[in-house]
Amino acid sequence: MKPGRSVVLGSIGVLAAALAAVLFVPPVRDKFFTTRLWPWPLPWDVTPQQIEDLRQIAEPGDIVIESNLHGWQWVALCGAAIGTTWVHAALVAHHGRLLSVHKAALETDWDIYLDWGSTRIALIRPSYDSDEQRDQAIAYARTKLGTVYDASFADHAGNCNGLVATSLASVGMPVSSRNCFGKSIYAASCFLELPGAKVIWRS
Repeated sequence: MKPGRSVVLGSIGVLAAALAAVLFVPPVRDKFFTTRLWPWPLPWDVTPQQIEDLRQIAEPGDIVIESNLHGWQWVALCGAAIGTTWVHAALVAHHGRLLSVHKAALETDWDIYLDWGSTRIALIRPSYDSDEQRDQAIAYARTKLGTVYDASFADHAGNCNGLVATSLASVGMPVSSRNCFGKSIYAASCFLELPGAKVIWRS
């Protein structure tokens, strides 16, 4: 074997091993995907004023989707695997709170997007049949609080997009899914495709 070819094959092997570790070795995966790979400010960072604007216009049952160039590892993975750079979703609950997944399904505040340094946000308003249907979707999401993040995506309540999607599906509003390496998963961009949904705000 030529020396140049062995170097190329060796490099490919190292990259494949590193990728396997990042995707399938929990401590490595968790560290990689929770690290801000670009820790410095960017011109597109969501501002406190934008978050305050969102607090004012958001209604219970709305969906927030987010992308973040500080965590470009997620953007790259989602772009390559499912064709979208939207990476995260949350369901707006009552009293301006958010239901989503960050290490576990939790109830949180809008300031989490400032903590993350989010660079793109959209607020989507689904076409609920009634306030009761909307409240039931929120109630379903609340039953999943505490569910630990599931990197295998087997438990949809263990990831942010799956939590929101299954909450809508529980009240008869099915969300389209994507095929990723033989698994059916929900992408944040799927919420843009909800029949009758409106994009209320977009950064």
